Amino acid sequence: MIPAVPIWASLTTLPLEWAALALLTVGAIYWERSALSGIGIEGCVLSAMLGLCLGYEWSGSYAIAALAGVGASLAFALVTSVLLLWLRSDPVMGSFCLSLIPGAALILFSRQTPLRLLHDTPPPGLFRGTIFDGTYSEDLILNPWFLAAPLVLALAALVMLKTPYGLRLRGYSENPAFARHGPWQVARTRLWGALLGALWAAPAAGILLRYDTEFPTLGLGYIALACAVAGRWAFLPGIALALGPALLRTLRPYAAEDLAAGIALQAAPFLLALLYLIFLSRRALRAATTSQTRLDPDVL
Repeated sequence: MIPAVPIWASLTTLPLEWAALALLTVGAIYWERSALSGIGIEGCVLSAMLGLCLGYEWSGSYAIAALAGVGASLAFALVTSVLLLWLRSDPVMGSFCLSLIPGAALILFSRQTPLRLLHDTPPPGLFRGTIFDGTYSEDLILNPWFLAAPLVLALAALVMLKTPYGLRLRGYSENPAFARHGPWQVARTRLWGALLGALWAAPAAGILLRYDTEFPTLGLGYIALACAVAGRWAFLPGIALALGPALLRTLRPYAAEDLAAGIALQAAPFLLALLYLIFLSRRALRAATTSQTRLDPDVL
């Protein structure tokens, strides 16, 4: 049964869903280019959500909450990258296991008490005093996280593709043999890559918390990673592929009163991400660390 809201109302969240997944996809690309596994972006966005919720719960100020969210995301990236580099752990398993920590903390905290950030009225974090207050379009027009998303995405591409740092990061990830020429410089470059990836996760968390008011969404970092892999670690293809899962997530309210359909739509973005990996990811995964890795199209 279709909810008693205008038929187009839920579709207004499509740009928000797409922007959040696009930001996470870019963050996953940075993490993967840092050879720390794009899975780490899941921990970054969950840490940012936790920081936003705790910061607002304790201070009542959205500005402080935003700073706490950014700080929590950066802290997760710093701790994770240092541990992985220092202990020389497997980046995939290490990133996955460490990402469970902020996820579990967010679940436990949300079960203890209703999160003020998700339920306060009027909604915190939006510009106020306009004719769009309280309308379906307020998140599109009055949400500073969403308005900043195109600029943040453009900045991410600029840093990676047009700066000496981006060239070094791509060089080290595409040819690990470069690491022999300066291991400390490589570690520093990879560390900065993780921190930049965490920065892109913070606005995604701010966008997602605006309309996932029942419970913060888990697992979107994995969907974003699938988009990055299927897009061959390129910005525009990865962002374009993020539109598919975003559209499926937008359709969830239309099945809110049908249990089976609701569960199917909850699972559909993850199924689509799996199909991306099956059909589009050939030769896109990072191979063994040889001098030919990702330079020779016949390797891997």
